[in-house]
Amino acid sequence: MKLQTKIILTSTALLFILLVIANSSIYFIFKKTMEDNAIERLQAETSNVTNGLKQTSTTVKQANLLRAYLPPNGMIRILPKSGSPLVVSVTDQTKELEDLPYSYYSNEQTTIKEDDGHLYAISHTPVIWTSGEVVSLEVTEQLADVEQSLQTLKFILLIASLVILIPTIFAGRLLSKIILRPIKSLIQTMEEIQVSRTFKKIERSSSSKDELDQMANTFNNMMDLLEENYKKQEQFVSDASHELKTPLTVVESYANMLKRWGMKRPDILEEAIEAIHSESLRMKQLTSQMLVLAKDESQWELQMEPVDAAAVCTQTIKHLEQAFERTIYLNVKTDHPIVTADEKRLKQLLYILLDNAIKYSERAVEVIITRNESFMITVTDQGIGIPKEDLSNVYERFFRVDKARNRETGGSGLGLSIARKIVEAHNGRIEISSQEGKGTSVTVCFPL
Repeated sequence: MKLQTKIILTSTALLFILLVIANSSIYFIFKKTMEDNAIERLQAETSNVTNGLKQTSTTVKQANLLRAYLPPNGMIRILPKSGSPLVVSVTDQTKELEDLPYSYYSNEQTTIKEDDGHLYAISHTPVIWTSGEVVSLEVTEQLADVEQSLQTLKFILLIASLVILIPTIFAGRLLSKIILRPIKSLIQTMEEIQVSRTFKKIERSSSSKDELDQMANTFNNMMDLLEENYKKQEQFVSDASHELKTPLTVVESYANMLKRWGMKRPDILEEAIEAIHSESLRMKQLTSQMLVLAKDESQWELQMEPVDAAAVCTQTIKHLEQAFERTIYLNVKTDHPIVTADEKRLKQLLYILLDNAIKYSERAVEVIITRNESFMITVTDQGIGIPKEDLSNVYERFFRVDKARNRETGGSGLGLSIARKIVEAHNGRIEISSQEGKGTSVTVCFPL
């Protein structure tokens, strides 16, 4: 069953139930009021008859008196304890009432009874008849006016229900169309995306500021995000393929050289082995860096703990000074150089920043640790610097400021991308300030 049909049926059924409950309540309350009024009126008439009978002394007079008190649409009967009625008083218009069943009651009571589709108010009162026998005075009145009023009320309630119910069905149909329009548009757009395999957004002529409008906005934002991520992934694969192509080409060319002359010329053999080994290491490093970038931050499983950043910097600087035979100064400007971080990731971050500083500077490099509103580590070099127009691009994967220089230094263009990801995983931030020809400072800030 379609959603539109469900909405129409549900709203119509709910309204129908409410109308039945409301109309039934109105009908039965009105009927009860009318019956109570009829009972009260008949009790008064019965009391008048009883008083009249007390003032007579002969049977004939009492029978005539009963005719005098006879209601226009009623009947009066004198019922003994057993046997047929002693007196039955009716008019020509109410002769059919003689066939109503009867019963003797020794007490006073007035009830409403239904017989053959008609309502009757029947009152019983014990009286002493002329023979000295206690009999039951029965006064019956047909409630034709009540029946007529109830029939009129039924007709009015039925017409009122139809007047409410029929427009409601059309209103439910219109409402379902309004509700389902953006949903149908969403389904159509998703089907078009499935067929064309392209990113497409829902076209909206106006904004209604409701939940359905919010749903369309969310879908369009999701499409933008998916398209952006898809383009990034596509660009990443393209860049990775391009970066891996170069070392593979070098390896292939040296392998071909070895096949032709390598075994006969030791100098070519040594050069080829060295080149293949160097390019293999470069591909291994590149692959490891790409794997790090491919991981989501939630997959890093950081082991957050208090870390002595000064000790970590000292150890890292010692290793790099020995490897590159360069001078790196450490300046700790705090008595409490403890930061909450993952020690392994912190070391990886320092290696990336110091490796960049050493590659792009021939002078000494300085590392400064400070602690104010946040915990900061700043790496400063006095190298070639970064042009102002390139500062916003340095975090992009495979971006190189000086491509010719990077070929010489062996940089892949992934270091700062990984550095920013490490810092963001620690809820920190990374800032770069640089002046072309004078040097670059990279500051990472960790929350306290």
